[in-house]
Amino acid sequence: MIKNYNKTPKFLIIIASIAIASAWITILISALLNPWFSVTHNALSDLGGGNLLQNGHPAPTDPFVYNGGMILTGVFIALFSVDGIINAQDKVENAGFSFFIISGLFLCLIGIYHEGTYPHDFVSIWFFILSTISFATLGISRLIRKRYGTGMIILSMLITSWIVEYLVRWGSVAESEIFGICIIDAAVIIYVLSWSPKSVKHPHGQNVSHTSKK
Repeated sequence: MIKNYNKTPKFLIIIASIAIASAWITILISALLNPWFSVTHNALSDLGGGNLLQNGHPAPTDPFVYNGGMILTGVFIALFSVDGIINAQDKVENAGFSFFIISGLFLCLIGIYHEGTYPHDFVSIWFFILSTISFATLGISRLIRKRYGTGMIILSMLITSWIVEYLVRWGSVAESEIFGICIIDAAVIIYVLSWSPKSVKHPHGQNVSHTSKK
């Protein structure tokens, strides 16, 4: 059962919400600026670069909207992760959020190395791989702290998502990418809503829950 919502650090809730909204708003606005874009035929990165000759689609209108949005969302992910590290309860949770900082960096790199540049495919794939590693580590952290419910939900969801990714014949790269984004969003939401506050030693030896006042 997901609980302890009221004990989640406020900044963690706010920045998680902003990061999720930032990604979807960026995609929506970019798609509206480019009527030729189709979720069933294109890749999301088509909104940030490329052209008809090299990539099989028209050069995007205002590609800076998509690329800038990816960079901004990556920064929000990094801020979310930093606050997670500040409030982390153990080294495993700390490591999970550290991986997510790197994931945010790779999302920034997607905006910098947009479609049509050599490193684009590499940074795009590794954004999803690093996000999976991040939340697999965070899920393991929950299991270590005997939070079996949320730990198993997160790990099962990640494993299932990669099986689905492998088995489903996606009609386009965008469909696969949107599926991956939804999984990351779900993992973030589950983790934030099931947050457990830090435990600190009471002067008389008892463990007392404590959460950063943000």
